Amino acid sequence: MSSVLRFRRAALPLLLSIFAAQAAGAQDLLNDLIEDSPFRLELRPYVTLPSSRNDVISMTTRPGDARPYVTTQEGYVFVLDDNNDGTATATQFFNFASALSAAGRSMSGSSGQQGLQSIAFHPDFNRVGQPGHGKLYATYLENRPASAAGLNFLGASTSGSGVNADGVLSEWTFDFQTQQVASSSFRELFRVRMPRYDHPIKQARFNTWAVPGDEDYGLLYLTHGDSNVKHSPNDDPQQLNNALGKMLRIDPLPDGANPYSIPAANPFAGSADPNVLPEIYAYGFRNPHTFSFNRDDAGTTHILLGDIGRNNVEEVNLVVPGGNYGWTKREGTFIHRQLPDSDPDAGYVSGLAPLPADEATLGYVYPVAQYDHDATFSEVSSGSSIVTGFVIRNGSDPNFHNQLVFGDLSRRTVNNMFHADFNEMLAAVTQLDPDDPTRDEPSELTQAQVHSLQIALDHDNDPATPPQTYDNFLAMLQSTTGTTRTDVRFGEGAFGELYVTSKVNGTVYLATNTVPVPGDFNADRRVDGGDFLLWQRDFAALGTKSPADGNRDELVDSLDGELWQARYGQSFGSPAPPVVAVPEPATPALIAWGGFLAATMLRRRRPN
Repeated sequence: MSSVLRFRRAALPLLLSIFAAQAAGAQDLLNDLIEDSPFRLELRPYVTLPSSRNDVISMTTRPGDARPYVTTQEGYVFVLDDNNDGTATATQFFNFASALSAAGRSMSGSSGQQGLQSIAFHPDFNRVGQPGHGKLYATYLENRPASAAGLNFLGASTSGSGVNADGVLSEWTFDFQTQQVASSSFRELFRVRMPRYDHPIKQARFNTWAVPGDEDYGLLYLTHGDSNVKHSPNDDPQQLNNALGKMLRIDPLPDGANPYSIPAANPFAGSADPNVLPEIYAYGFRNPHTFSFNRDDAGTTHILLGDIGRNNVEEVNLVVPGGNYGWTKREGTFIHRQLPDSDPDAGYVSGLAPLPADEATLGYVYPVAQYDHDATFSEVSSGSSIVTGFVIRNGSDPNFHNQLVFGDLSRRTVNNMFHADFNEMLAAVTQLDPDDPTRDEPSELTQAQVHSLQIALDHDNDPATPPQTYDNFLAMLQSTTGTTRTDVRFGEGAFGELYVTSKVNGTVYLATNTVPVPGDFNADRRVDGGDFLLWQRDFAALGTKSPADGNRDELVDSLDGELWQARYGQSFGSPAPPVVAVPEPATPALIAWGGFLAATMLRRRRPN
């Protein structure tokens, strides 16, 4: 099988296949292209949050801190401390709901798509003297204050009938002396009026691969759904005067009297039209629920985003600046037909049509991977809902190297945990060009192969006990909870390890076959001289993304060398790469030399 599947057929065969599906009642457009994976995701229960505050909505990391931070929809942020026995302890880091109340505001609720959505730490969070020191940002739904004085509404969207809340981005400051987020530090950046209590403001993230001096350093990305009925009849995601169905990018730090500033490189920053929002980075999304920053072999960082479809197709998109991803005109690689409100569930199969022959003139960007909704769950109208993770590149398991892991949070009872190859996605043809004969027709669009993952659950944290195996993540949850939804989310740890969570049970699972061995800095599955050379090259580097910062404290020092020394000579996975030669004398002497330099010659203060 080729590395990239070219599975879009010409318009007429597509149309015939749709009609055939309708006639047969198959309601399955693309699912035959999902292949079973030859390997399994190995999960172990890592921690369960308190039962009253356990709807995990997102996870993140804090600069200079290797521990994961977990955000719940109820308005709490927990930090996870590893117990060195395969489990962790969850400690409350930030009572966001209480702090918001102390600031005179209140969340709109914590059910459905309301409540706290995400927390993002500024990359300068740990750097004393920098304007981002101690800063963190929250996205959430907030009850609109009685007075609009001083509120910064972004864009031309309007609140629908009975909608009394807005999507809000706010800033908070951590007090390093008290080790608490100061409630008095609340600062609102902007808010978005929503037509409906659906598809609201979503995730906020900084590009953790960016370093000082990069264009992207310190810029905050966030997404907002179309906040509309299923087929979004207002076509808001295609309008550049609002934040609905968009990815936004800003510099969140104050700019004089302005609450934030617009990066000069934003694709619409120089627009002569005052109605165009310069905050927009990409548009044409329906419900851009999750996204992540992922680095390729050449060191270039790419954004992969999961966009939840209507009744037909779930998308993984490679985000490019200024890209138009088609909603509401397109759903996946199909025309989305705007069917009447009189039948709100109309649209499955019948709501699609093949792309026209002149599609190349329209300028849309299409998915790098996609799958359709099947009819194996009881409520077709509930749809499937993609949730993306990130690309595994830490070298722990060669089977998962370069794989994007993602899932589905809805009632999909088969194929609800997936992976796809990163290089296949990067090679996919996702834009048409009428002047390029190799990609001027819809049939020349390509996507990466989607694989369905099985689950191996180490339920008792005992390597001597065989794991419990399940066809998918929902089957695993159903064995203990009886749920009909996965409500899955993914988290990326400081070392590139994968965490999987579910709002169903408040448990955070660690994917043990994505945990790297300490000291394997170059991720080649062998702790050898090559890792030492990386450590030696970056020794005393402060606040960098160096792979040799083995404990993720933002300083490459003797502690990282000790990690390497403790594991020197180990190899894991297959095949093992050759050892990279290092100078004699042997390893311990070299480490001692590095430690001596760290202690005496290159004393650098750790960030506070």
